[in-house]
Amino acid sequence: MKNKKRWMVLLAAGVLTVNGMAVTAVAEDTTENATEESTEGLTVDPDEAGVTMVPAGDSDTAVFAEDGTPVSKTAKAGEMGFQVQDEYEFPYMGLNFTLPDTLKEQMDSSDVLMMTAEEWTEDMSGLEYAFLHWNKLTDEQKEEDVNLLGTGYDEWLASIERVGTLGVYSTDVTDKLDEITGCTEHKELGTSADGKFKYYLSTNKDADKDLTDEIEQIKTTLTDMTPFNNQQSAFDLPVEGANLDAENVGTFETADINGNTYTESVFSDYDLTLVNAFTTWCSPCVNEMPELEQLYQDMKDQGGGVVGMIIDAVDEEGNTDEAVLEKAKVLQEKTGVTYPLLIPDAGKLNGRIQGLQSFPESFFVDKNGNIVSDPIMGSNDLEGWKAAVEEQLKELQTNQ
Repeated sequence: MKNKKRWMVLLAAGVLTVNGMAVTAVAEDTTENATEESTEGLTVDPDEAGVTMVPAGDSDTAVFAEDGTPVSKTAKAGEMGFQVQDEYEFPYMGLNFTLPDTLKEQMDSSDVLMMTAEEWTEDMSGLEYAFLHWNKLTDEQKEEDVNLLGTGYDEWLASIERVGTLGVYSTDVTDKLDEITGCTEHKELGTSADGKFKYYLSTNKDADKDLTDEIEQIKTTLTDMTPFNNQQSAFDLPVEGANLDAENVGTFETADINGNTYTESVFSDYDLTLVNAFTTWCSPCVNEMPELEQLYQDMKDQGGGVVGMIIDAVDEEGNTDEAVLEKAKVLQEKTGVTYPLLIPDAGKLNGRIQGLQSFPESFFVDKNGNIVSDPIMGSNDLEGWKAAVEEQLKELQTNQ
């Protein structure tokens, strides 16, 4: 099978959620009077008004406005599907399944893409639905560059042929299956143990008949649904080595994006430090960097610090990605950030930032390296961050 870079897209209220090589982004308007940067290796027009262009990784192109905000993030359509596996297991959905060989072959060649969609309840207390969907691509569509920002992804998805879906749906939305799934025929597979969800295998009667026949041959097993965690996606899997219950960041040595050495003593400078874990391709992350800088300036005399951890600066083997560091330096310059932007250390802060699935994700650390807050998911504005810091500082003082 081909060794492809695969993408899954999921949008959830200002949080970028990643599973494997997944990416999500939100819309941003371009600004006028662009300042030109090096355009070597980019596929965008260097004369395009309103953007500053920054070299991205090997498989995608990022375009930034003057303030460092991404206005375009593209991925090759043929590389955006799930990788073929012998079996798929999704505990949050209570669903395991295997695919027929012919469907796997077509996924491997990108003739068919398997992707995901999910929706949470308004109060984020549970799922409304989560499903896998299969889509047919023409040879021309495989080569298309899909803009992942703004409405680009939704518009692209609407332009390709939906073949079928497999998923779990709250009984509150089962009367909207046609609208939700983009399919017209639905086979009920079962009901969750608590009776609140139903499972359906759906197909599109107007799609390629051979492909819908393949969808109908998917073999499913329903399991107990793992209790919903609104800090994760329904498609998240356990991450080996993660230590989300870590009480301390431990001892470490790493560097910032400019090569300066840092250890755990970075936290001893302030009573409380906000650790902001982010990626350079995450637009909510980038958008809030000026807010975090202002937070740092306003709160440092009151004992509050800020540290940024650039999660995409290292790969799974711990190798530093120089292209990401260069992108981070541009962001540092354009956003005016003066707080440290650190490369994750080999131990990933005692495992605390190992395998994060959503960005940005933040948490507070006291001067002794103790993690003193639950995860804070998503971005915030200056007033929101100030309130969080002040509340946490007050709690620290009360407990001393």
